[in-house]
Amino acid sequence: MSIDQAFGAQRFWDQAEQRLASGQLDAARSAYEAVLALQPGHAGARLRLVTVATTQGRYRDSIVPLLELGSAASADAELLPMLAGSLHRLGESAAARACLARPALAASSDRALLEEGARIALQLEDVPLATRLAGAAEGHGGPGAETCYLRATVALFEGRLDAAGQLLEASLAAAPRYARAHWSLARLRRQTPESNHVARLRAQLAQAGGPGERAYLGFALFKELDDLDDRDAAWAALAEGCEQKRLALAASPAARQAPDEAAAFDALQSLWAPAGTAIAPAPATIPPGTGPSTAPSPTPIFIVGLPRTGTTLLERILARTGRVTDAGELDDLPLQLRWQANRFSRSFADAGVFLAARAAADPAQLRQRYLAHAAWRAGGKRWFTDKLPLNFLNIGFIADALPDAPILHMVRNPMDTCFSNLKELFAEAYPYSYAFDTLAAHYGRYRRLMAHWHRCFPGRILDVPYEALVSDPSAWTARILAHCGIDAGGRQADAGAGDAIAVVTTASTVQVREPIHTRSVEAWRRYAAPLEPLRQRLQGDGWLPA
Repeated sequence: MSIDQAFGAQRFWDQAEQRLASGQLDAARSAYEAVLALQPGHAGARLRLVTVATTQGRYRDSIVPLLELGSAASADAELLPMLAGSLHRLGESAAARACLARPALAASSDRALLEEGARIALQLEDVPLATRLAGAAEGHGGPGAETCYLRATVALFEGRLDAAGQLLEASLAAAPRYARAHWSLARLRRQTPESNHVARLRAQLAQAGGPGERAYLGFALFKELDDLDDRDAAWAALAEGCEQKRLALAASPAARQAPDEAAAFDALQSLWAPAGTAIAPAPATIPPGTGPSTAPSPTPIFIVGLPRTGTTLLERILARTGRVTDAGELDDLPLQLRWQANRFSRSFADAGVFLAARAAADPAQLRQRYLAHAAWRAGGKRWFTDKLPLNFLNIGFIADALPDAPILHMVRNPMDTCFSNLKELFAEAYPYSYAFDTLAAHYGRYRRLMAHWHRCFPGRILDVPYEALVSDPSAWTARILAHCGIDAGGRQADAGAGDAIAVVTTASTVQVREPIHTRSVEAWRRYAAPLEPLRQRLQGDGWLPA
């Protein structure tokens, strides 16, 4: 490239950056394309074009250049985590993992780059890759707060709880104000009067900074005080944690761009009609057992419901039969819906995505793309679980595109469901869960939508009551397997054993390793007094008996 070309490319780059910053997206796009015309290998311009395409809602235009960059042999190590993160957000998990597995990244001497790669690998649920990258980071300066935290997360996922505790303490020794490490440590085991971190947590809260940090510490303090049965102080900590989380969410870009949840639920109920009626001509569904390829594909088993209702327990019961791979909480289906809609959204509950995906009317394409992105997780087995709770939104699309896929719906006492959501600190996936009003409103929308799906697809969805499952796991396991068409050969009898569990990457990673128990049934009653306004709201909405 000549000097004139280099100067020209830089000039267009500066113009493009200014126009992007001021929101002139079409002008920015033209300037970035001018950069590439002069300097085709300019990775920064390609990545910026992805940003523009995503912001403008051109989902497919976002993916193509990312895939090209990710497969380019010349991709620089410093770009690989950024590429992997973008690919993951757009549903290309295999390409994202390939970026992180590049030898150039592991050979990098940039510790922060390696740590970022390990974080994304954990989001992709690739524990071995995360371990390798965290180890490579430690090769440049030894253990630090972030590498210890990453290794602790791996140990926690694998059930090595003692090792996780030691690593979290090492992380806090290096960074005493690392609020997320305090939170993880509180959740690691049941605290006792002889061994807890209450005093340390209170000291950290006294000097904590912004709402994100204070939310982690508040939820950690609630967990420990709840373990110690100091209920008044525990509730005060939970209330403070929820308030701080609401403040943190309100300040995030995702909150400012969040679609209307009520509109999304209304859109779904308008797009599918109850059996025997018609709303509009529906797209042709795929006959069971068929698809674009004659080769047999593994069959997904969808486990849906609200979070913290026993979905991970149900997944473990299926996995212990030896016939089903527990693939975890996959975002492949909602991300492929975005691809079909050609519309990006920060939320999985977006009316615009649902309407556009349904208008595309191509269940065969959705089936093919979903299985191409998810079926590898089956690991050679006939079935694999897809345990993303929010897929209860997508049952209509599942019914059209994957008619052979069983759907299991975990249901739980309304108060236990809502309380279990309230006291869990999620990332940004469940913003409704930190206040009584939004929690009750979301619960009502969920119940009405599930009733709608039962009317649309009678017999297709098996409701699995949490209370019945933990009270009589053998009987309910047999019923679940029959619904899925699985002959477990008698292996369902060991459904209560916890020693067969390998990796669990959800919030239930500690609890699910215990034998099946009934201790969580009606757990909300420990906080009946402060939860009374929520109970009255649910009762007034008809979800609890008068």
